[in-house]
Amino acid sequence: MEIRQLRYFLDIARTEHLTASAKQLFVTQSTLSHGLRQLEEELGVALFERVGRGLKLSQAGLVFRDYAARALQELEAGRMALADLASLQAGRLTVGVIPTSLHTLVPSAVAAFNARYPKIHVVLRELLAPEIEALLLSGELDLGMAFHPAGIDGVASEPLFEEHMQFLAHASHPLASQRQPLRLQQLQEVPLVLLSRRFATRRLVEGHLRAAGVQPRIMVEMESVHALIEACRWGPQLACIVPERAAALHGQGLCALGLQPPLVRTASLLWNARTSRSAAAQAFASLLAESVKRQWSMPATSSIHA
Repeated sequence: MEIRQLRYFLDIARTEHLTASAKQLFVTQSTLSHGLRQLEEELGVALFERVGRGLKLSQAGLVFRDYAARALQELEAGRMALADLASLQAGRLTVGVIPTSLHTLVPSAVAAFNARYPKIHVVLRELLAPEIEALLLSGELDLGMAFHPAGIDGVASEPLFEEHMQFLAHASHPLASQRQPLRLQQLQEVPLVLLSRRFATRRLVEGHLRAAGVQPRIMVEMESVHALIEACRWGPQLACIVPERAAALHGQGLCALGLQPPLVRTASLLWNARTSRSAAAQAFASLLAESVKRQWSMPATSSIHA
């Protein structure tokens, strides 16, 4: 069975006329008839029935049409994938990343990608999770790194790693002397500095507290995790809830405690589920996964309590 025979079959199925298809395919009518006859002989069935001077799909032809169309689509996808591989010698890759990952886990993957594919122009955009998802659907991003599961239909999510959230406060904070995970109920009436409600992490934290019956006392809202940590460094009366990696990297002189029950967020790679994935995006995703695996297994330097 040859690709050209499938193309002949599908075009005749569309036009229902040999002469019209021959003109469309730029072949002679005899060539078209011969190709169709060879396909029918190989399959052992008649794919068309003659109706006057035209042709009509037989029952077998109706069944085979969908399979033939899918086969050609897969072959075309394969051709595009190979072309994509070649395009790693040139082109542009745009990736949307949530702030905490952009400054910690992503830079090493960017460096590795640039070393391997120096002709690809990489653009990293610091965005919130909803923005990443929307721009993936609009085609403005090739890849995203945010949270699992995705918040909107049409965006596929592949988990990368899980990260526990931690309570973080100045060493002189009333809860700092504790040497075991902090029960959520202990946060009742504790002044907190949290991310603004634009952030998915803020909504995750509030939902977790309220599920435990805790009404959070939010005194300050800020736009970055680093800012939260610095506010607690300078304000002994304040506390925040931040990802464990950020706490370990930036929390020197502060106290970090786990939460009970644990609060876990899952970082993930995000794709537009309705389009094919470019070779450049897949290559970057692979390097990012390697970077995460390598860095996540390394302890972060810190003097805070675990």
